[in-house]
Amino acid sequence: MNDEEDFADELKVWALEHFSQMAIKAVWRPDGTGLRYRKTDDETLQLEHRVDHPDSLHHHERITRLFATVNIGMTDEDVLTSPAALSAEDAFRMEMQERQAVAASWTHECGTPLASMPLELGVPMFIGDREVLIEDGETQTVEDWAISVTCTECDGVVLMNPDDFNLLAGDGLFMRYKPTVDEEESDMWYVAMTRQQMYETAETGELGVLVGSECPDTGGKVPPWMWGTYCQRVPHTDYMLKVLDDLEEE
Repeated sequence: MNDEEDFADELKVWALEHFSQMAIKAVWRPDGTGLRYRKTDDETLQLEHRVDHPDSLHHHERITRLFATVNIGMTDEDVLTSPAALSAEDAFRMEMQERQAVAASWTHECGTPLASMPLELGVPMFIGDREVLIEDGETQTVEDWAISVTCTECDGVVLMNPDDFNLLAGDGLFMRYKPTVDEEESDMWYVAMTRQQMYETAETGELGVLVGSECPDTGGKVPPWMWGTYCQRVPHTDYMLKVLDDLEEE
């Protein structure tokens, strides 16, 4: 084991940005690790669950070292362990069941479950730039984003952590954005295409749009999870009708 592992600055920035965007008591499950963490305060992660497998333990040790480089502590006492899954299918099913159970318990301050809110209306919102300290006094600018959803019970605006929204809503509602034009929301959604959709678009000769950190049509900011995607431009009304049809079929 290399206790002096030299993590790249980009990875340290990601760790600090990811941690800062997590709400207190938010849960994080790094994909493919068999681990579940909870943010207990502004300086600490707690390991709550680990799959009983050497690879899972190795992942935890490496994550602990990574977060220590950006002054985030880790507690790992009284950890719940479960047997390693017998197959990839079992592992995926167990992970999804646990994620769904955790997500189902999240509520707004008025008591409304987040999962029951109109997630299809959620819009990515740029919160602001923030300087984060890397090491040796060096800093780097990172962008803070949230997904804005209006509570149907109290009309309060809920700013969800993007990772939490992705877990609740799924990739279909997460991999999209609406640009801002003159401080007003555009009437156009930019929706990331799947590989099959890109193939169908190529076959019909239709054109999409390749998205970077700035919207190619408005020059506005694009949420980081959409960088490098190939998108369809879809008018708001048409897109909402399609989303509602898809929800009714589920």
